[in-house]
Amino acid sequence: MLSYLNAEASFIRAYGNRSLLLIFLCALTRTASSGKVSALGLSLDMSPALIVVCGPPLALLIVISLKMEADNLYVARNATLEEFSRLPQRGLNPSRWTYVLFVIPPLAALFLTIQFLFNVVPAEPGCQNWNWLRQLTDLSFQGGHPSTLCLRDQQGPWIYPPLQSYLYIGCVLASAHLAWEVIKKWPTMRAIQ
Repeated sequence: MLSYLNAEASFIRAYGNRSLLLIFLCALTRTASSGKVSALGLSLDMSPALIVVCGPPLALLIVISLKMEADNLYVARNATLEEFSRLPQRGLNPSRWTYVLFVIPPLAALFLTIQFLFNVVPAEPGCQNWNWLRQLTDLSFQGGHPSTLCLRDQQGPWIYPPLQSYLYIGCVLASAHLAWEVIKKWPTMRAIQ
C-alpha cells in the first residue's frame, strides 16, 4: 500500500508541476515581451504570441498525459484494494484543493484560447480593423496569414482562422472532458467508493 500512496503523491506532484507550467505560460502571455525566456537554467527565444498560438494544444497534451497517469493510478489502486479496505474511511477523503488543481489545465486552455480569439489577428487587416467574430467565420484567411498580437503590436506566427479557432475550442472541450474524467474517478482512486 505504501507504494500506491507514493504513486498517488507523485501523481499529485506531477499534476501540480504541469499546472504551474501552464499558469506560468498564461502569465507570460500578458506580461512578457518578445525575447529570451529563462527558467531553471533553460533559455528560449519566445514571444507571447507564440505561447498563445501553441498554448491550447499544449494544455490538451498535458491533460492527456495526466489522464493516462490517472488511469495507471486507478489500476494500481485496484491491485491494492484489499489493503485499502482495512483503513478507516475518515482519513481517505480527498482535499477540495485537489479538485481545484484538476481544473487548472482546462482553465489554462480556455484562457489561451480566449487570448487567441481576441488578441491574435491576421497582420493584414490589423488590430483596429478586426472583429473577433471573423476569427470564427471569415474563411478568406484559412490558407494561413502572418499574425499580430494586439496587446503589444508584435508580429506572431502564422495563423489559420477559422479552422484553428475551432481546433482550439475543441482542445478546451477535450481537456475539460479529460479533467472531468479524472475528477469523477478520483474518489474511487482514494478507495472511498
